Amino acid sequence: MTQHSLPFPDDASSAPNTAKRGKLTALKFEAAKTSPAQRRFNQLIDQTESLVAKIKAAQALADSHRVKFSTTLTPLKTEFDTLVRKMAWWLDERLKQKGLSAKLKAIAAEMICSLSGSLAMEGDETMQALHDAHAAESLEEQGKTAASDMQSFIEGILGEKLGEDDQEFENLDDLMRASIAKMQAQAEAANQARASGGAAKRKKTATQKKADQQALDADGALRTIYRQLASALHPDRETDPVEQLRKTALMKEANAAYERRDLLALLQLQLQADLVDERMISSMAHEKLAALTALLKERVKVLTSELYKVERQTVTEFGLPMYAPLSPASLKRQLSEQKKELEADIASMQYDLAQVPDDRYFKRWLREQHELRYDEFNPLDFGGL
Repeated sequence: MTQHSLPFPDDASSAPNTAKRGKLTALKFEAAKTSPAQRRFNQLIDQTESLVAKIKAAQALADSHRVKFSTTLTPLKTEFDTLVRKMAWWLDERLKQKGLSAKLKAIAAEMICSLSGSLAMEGDETMQALHDAHAAESLEEQGKTAASDMQSFIEGILGEKLGEDDQEFENLDDLMRASIAKMQAQAEAANQARASGGAAKRKKTATQKKADQQALDADGALRTIYRQLASALHPDRETDPVEQLRKTALMKEANAAYERRDLLALLQLQLQADLVDERMISSMAHEKLAALTALLKERVKVLTSELYKVERQTVTEFGLPMYAPLSPASLKRQLSEQKKELEADIASMQYDLAQVPDDRYFKRWLREQHELRYDEFNPLDFGGL
C-alpha cells in the first residue's frame, strides 16, 4: 500500500525519538534534546493518555459495580416493594372499616399516598390509581403544578419566557430540558455580544494574532490528516469484502476522532491503516509544534471535563455522598450500607405488617408514623416513605 506522508516536512530542529515504544510515544521528543516547547508537548501527550486511561478506568469501575449493585440490591428492592404494596392495600381495606377517627383516617390516607406514590413514580399503574383514589390531587396534577411553579421561578431568574405563547410544561423533565436550552442560548448570545463588541472596540494584539494563526494551523493540520484517512479508507473503493469491513470500521473511528478533534486518535489510525510509520510521524516540523500543541491543550481540556462528568455521574448513580472519592473501596462501602438499609427496612415492614391487625397497635403506629414523617421532613427530599 502506498504510504502518504504527514503534512509536515522533515526539517525539525530536534526530531522526536523514533524507537518503537508502542502507541504514539514516537511523537515525543528525546528528553535530552528538548526545548521548553517540546517538553510541554511531551507533557501534553502524557496528560492526554493519562486522562484517557482514567476515563476508561472510571467507566470500567462503574460497569463492574453496576452488576454487583444490581445482583445484590435488586432482589431486596423487589422484596421491599412487595411489602410496601401489601401495606398500601391493607391500609386501603382498613379505611373501609369502622373504628378510626377522622384524624386517623386522614393519616392513613396520607400514608397510602406516600407508599403508593413511591411505586407509582416507578411506573406501577395500580399504585398510581390507588394513590389518586386517596389524594386530593392526582400525581399527574401534582406534576403539572410542580412544573408550573418551577417554570415561574426559572423564568423570573432568566428574565424571559421558556416557551412560546405562554407554553406550560407537563412535567419537570421537559421543563428542565427547556431551561438548560434557554440558559445555553443566553450564554452563547452573551459570548457573541462580548466577542463582537470587543473586536469593534480594539485591535488584536500580536499575541492574539499569533493564537488565531495557531488555531488556523491546528485546524488545517487536523483536516489534512483526516482527509488522508478518508481518501485511503473509503470503503466504496475497496472490492475485497473483508478489507471493506476493516476500512469501514476504521473510517467510522476516524469520523468520530475528527469530530472530537482528537489528534492522537487520528495519528494512531494512520498507523493502523499502514498509511505512515513511526519514523514518518516523528518527522514533525518544529514550526508546526505550536499548532499541534494547541490541539493537545484543547483535547486535555475536553478530557478533563469528560473525566469529571463520568466520575460525578457514577457518584450520583450509586448514591455516594457528593464529592466523595470514587474508588472500589467507596463503592464497596456504599453497597454494604445500602444492603443493610434495605434489610432493615424489610425487617421493619415485615414486623409492622404482622402487628397492624391489632387495632391498638395500629392506631398507635399511625400516630407514630405521622409524627416521624413530619419530624424528619426535608423540603429537598421528594422520595421516601
